[in-house]
Amino acid sequence: MIFMDSLKKPPLPLLRRSAGVKIIPQYYSNLMVFCKTVKPKEVMMKALSRFLFLALLILASSFLYGEEGEADAYHKGLKDFRAGRMSLASREFRKALAANPFQDGPCLYLGILAQMEGQDSEAENWYSKGRKMRGGHFRELTFNLANLYVNQSRYEEAFPLYRALQEEDSPFRVLSLLNMANAQVNKQDYEQALVLYQEYLEEKPDAEQRPQIERMMAVLEDFLAKKKVEQEAARIAREKEEKVREAARKKEEQRFAEEARQKEEAEKRRQEEEARQKALLDEILNDLKQSGDDTENFKAESEHVEEVFEESDLDD
Repeated sequence: MIFMDSLKKPPLPLLRRSAGVKIIPQYYSNLMVFCKTVKPKEVMMKALSRFLFLALLILASSFLYGEEGEADAYHKGLKDFRAGRMSLASREFRKALAANPFQDGPCLYLGILAQMEGQDSEAENWYSKGRKMRGGHFRELTFNLANLYVNQSRYEEAFPLYRALQEEDSPFRVLSLLNMANAQVNKQDYEQALVLYQEYLEEKPDAEQRPQIERMMAVLEDFLAKKKVEQEAARIAREKEEKVREAARKKEEQRFAEEARQKEEAEKRRQEEEARQKALLDEILNDLKQSGDDTENFKAESEHVEEVFEESDLDD
């Protein structure tokens, strides 16, 4: 939403009183003192008076022309804007701004024109420039800049501007409430949107958009209620799944513990069997030693061995 209410009732031209208006009478006074001091002849006095009158007339005309030219360009721009002559309106607003760089009205409409042409960056510059002047259109400039940010999904920049307007007692308070609520819907922060819609209706109970807003609130409330049910069901499902995982984890731990116990028992039985077999072997060996049937060592003087050697020599 671009604020254009000022198109209905254009503001009166802001006429300045520059320092020149105060200087002109002082200049005239100084000149008259000079004339009295030198005491010229009567003819010269009349000539100087005519010259002074013409000079004052020229200076005053120049001053008034500048003021009227500035206001005239601004009102021409408004007239062209209403008539749809956008390029002419832009030219007049720029002329008005050139005549007086400290008025924020042309900045507002130049920003609107830029935004209508899709030149958001230029529009942002005009709105920001006008806001720095803190003139009579400060709220309109702030409101339009916030809306521009929302259109670009720059919510973190838009919301502070809306909140600043909400703190003031002006028509922009309720407008910013509505626009910020709509922005919260776009941001999918439905709970905050409901709060802002409710506050808007309390501020403006006779709003023309009340039926649409109430329908929007009903849809959001129904959505949040369903979402709450879904979240509760999801929470229960998560808890159940966690319990299943915990039971499976415990069962797995028990299985590992049982396997470890069985391995430990098997190892224990193996060691006991080895010890039993070793004890049996030791017992048998001990019995053999006690029976006296130990194996004799080999003796070279054995008769049988000698006969074998002798027979072997004869054969050779």
